[in-house]
Amino acid sequence: MDPSSSESREFVVGTSGHIDHGKTALVKALTGVDADRFEEEKQRGITIDLGFAPYEDESGTQLGFVDVPGHEKFVHNMLAGVAGFDAVLLVIAADEGVMPQTREHLNICNLLQIPNGLVALTRIDLVEDAEMIELCRDEIEELVEGTFLEGKPIIPVSSLTGKGIPELKNALQNLSTQLAPPQLDQPFRMFVDRSFSVKGFGTIVTGTVLSGSVKAEEELQHYPGSEKVRIRGIQVHGKNRNEVHAGNRAALNLAGISLLSVQRGDQLAGRDSLINSFMLNVELSLLEDAPADIRQRSRVRFHLGSQEVMGRVILLENDHLPRGTTALAQLRLEEEVSSRYGDRFILRSYSPLMTLGGGRIIDPAPGKSRRIKRELAQRLKRLASDDQEGRVEEVIFLQSVRGVLEREVSLLAGLSGRQSAKILQALQSRQQILCVDPTEKRYLHAAHLERIGNFLQKVLRHHHQRFPEREGMNRVELGGKLSLLFQDREMELLLKYLVKNGMFVSRGAFYALEEHEGGISEQTESLMKRCTKLILEGGFQPLRRTLLLEQLELNEKEGIALLKACAHQNRLVQVSEDLYYTPEQIDQAVALLRKHFKNQPVVTVIDFKELLDISRKHAVELLEYFDSQHLTIRQENQRVPARIMEA
Repeated sequence: MDPSSSESREFVVGTSGHIDHGKTALVKALTGVDADRFEEEKQRGITIDLGFAPYEDESGTQLGFVDVPGHEKFVHNMLAGVAGFDAVLLVIAADEGVMPQTREHLNICNLLQIPNGLVALTRIDLVEDAEMIELCRDEIEELVEGTFLEGKPIIPVSSLTGKGIPELKNALQNLSTQLAPPQLDQPFRMFVDRSFSVKGFGTIVTGTVLSGSVKAEEELQHYPGSEKVRIRGIQVHGKNRNEVHAGNRAALNLAGISLLSVQRGDQLAGRDSLINSFMLNVELSLLEDAPADIRQRSRVRFHLGSQEVMGRVILLENDHLPRGTTALAQLRLEEEVSSRYGDRFILRSYSPLMTLGGGRIIDPAPGKSRRIKRELAQRLKRLASDDQEGRVEEVIFLQSVRGVLEREVSLLAGLSGRQSAKILQALQSRQQILCVDPTEKRYLHAAHLERIGNFLQKVLRHHHQRFPEREGMNRVELGGKLSLLFQDREMELLLKYLVKNGMFVSRGAFYALEEHEGGISEQTESLMKRCTKLILEGGFQPLRRTLLLEQLELNEKEGIALLKACAHQNRLVQVSEDLYYTPEQIDQAVALLRKHFKNQPVVTVIDFKELLDISRKHAVELLEYFDSQHLTIRQENQRVPARIMEA
C-alpha cells in the first residue's frame, strides 16, 4: 500500500510540557498504553526517558505518540525524542497553569520548527471553578502567541474521568488532515534514540523515520561512522513489516554492526547522504528569555536530533549575541556530527543546563573561520537565503579550489538531486563554474579558477626567467604544480579552460605566457647537437657527465643547464644523476630487452650487461630506470617484464 495514501497515513505526535502535568496519563487515556517503560518511572510517578504508544483514529490514520519527560533534569532526553515530530501535543495542567518546562519545551519545539500541534488543558477534574479554566486558557493563548501553536485548539480534558477525551480525539483527527505527507522522495534517515540487543536477533535500534523508506534486506550507512549495515528485520509498534517509511516509529534489526558500535544520537541513512564534520556554519537565534547573552567562544551543548555534543560558539560578526537576536556563527564541536543543509538544532548552556536558542545549519562542512570578512558574511547570508541558484553557487565557491562533487551539492545546498543538476547546468552555461572532471562530476567556481590561473602564470613567469631559451613548460611540468589538488584528467580540462580564457597560451606540447618568445640561440643549438653526437658515439656506454662536459668545454653549471635543456626538448633522456642517452638509444635498448624476454622469463644484471655489451654500472642504472618507467619489475636479483613489455 502506498504510504502517502489516505488509507495508510502515518504520523508522529510528541507530548511536551512541565513535569507532572499528566502527559503520560493523557497518552494512556488516548491509546490504552502506559508509555512509562521503567519501574523507576512507575515508582516515582515521573517520566525519565522516552515512551511510545500507537494510536489509530476513526479515519484509519496511524499516529505514533512519543511521550517525553517533563523534568528539567531530563530535557536532554526530551530533545532526543523531538526529532521527527510531525506535530506536538502541548500538555498544561489546569490546576498549575504555565510552568518553566512548559515554556522551555514550547521554545524548543518552536526553534525546531515543528509544523503543527494543539494544546491539551489537563487535570480539569481538579479545578472546580470554570472561570479558573478560562483564565488558564487566556494564559495559554498569551504563551503561544507568535509560535506555531498560535490559534490552535486548546482542549480541556481529564485523563481520570475521560471528560474531553472524545473532543481531543476529534481534534487530533482534524490535525492529521492538515499534516504534510511524509518525505518519501528523500533518502532514508533515522536518528537512533534507543539501542539494545535481543538474544537470537542481535542489535536492535529504534527511532523516528525522518525521510525516505527502507525495506528488509536493504543496506544503509551508519553515521557518523562509515559502516554498511543490513536490515534483517523491521517492526512498527511491535508488528513485523517488510518496509518502513517517513512518519513511522520503527525498530530495526541490524546485521553488520555490534551493539557497542551504535548508540543514541547515531543515525542510519542512505549511503553518502550525510556529511561528517567537527565544524558547522549556522544561523543562530538566541531566545528572548535565554538566561544570558552568548559570548565569543562560549561552551555549549549542541543537540542535533537525538545527539548531544559539547562544543564552542565562534560568533562571526560580533563579539556577543544578545538575547532575542539572530546571527551567523561557527560551531566547533568536540565530536563529529553527521548533517546536511537545513538541519535544525538546539543549543543549551554548559552549566547550569538551560536552553539558550537554536537555529539551522547552512554549511555542514566549512573551513575554519576566525573573525569573518565582510565578503564571506554576505556569501553565508546568500547561502542562508531562499535563492536556490545562489545557494548552489555559494556552495561551490565556499569549497574553494578543492571543488565539490555533484552528489554533494544537494547535501550542502538543501536541494534534491534533480534541482541541483538543473542549476549546475545553468551555472556552467554562464561560465560561472567549470566541471573539471566529467566522470566524477567535480565543479569549481570561476573565481577559484582565476586564482589557479594567476598561480600558474607566476609559475610560468619564473620558469621563463630561469630558462629564457625554452619554449615553456609541458603539461606534466605545469600540472605537477597542482598534483596534490587535481588528477591528470582534471588537469587536462583545467589547462584547456585557462588557455581558452587567456591566462596563458599553448604552443604544441608547451604552455607559456603569451608575451614569451622562447627560442634557442645558435650557440646553444650548436652545443646541443655536439652533446647528442658525443652521446650517440658512445653507443650504449656513453660518456659520463664529467667527461662529457670536458669534451664540450663547459663548467658544471653551464653543462647541467645544457643537459636539462636537452632533456626538456626530448633530445636526451636522463637515466641517472650523471648518465644520459638519446631517446633512440633507449628505444633500441628496450627492443633488445623485449627480444630477450621472448626467449627468457627473467633478466639479470649480467644478462643485460652482456646483451648491450656495457659495464655492470651502466647495466644497473639502465635497469633501475626501466623499473621506474614500469617496463620491468624487480624480483630480488632479477627482473621480469611488466605488462607493457609483454604487449
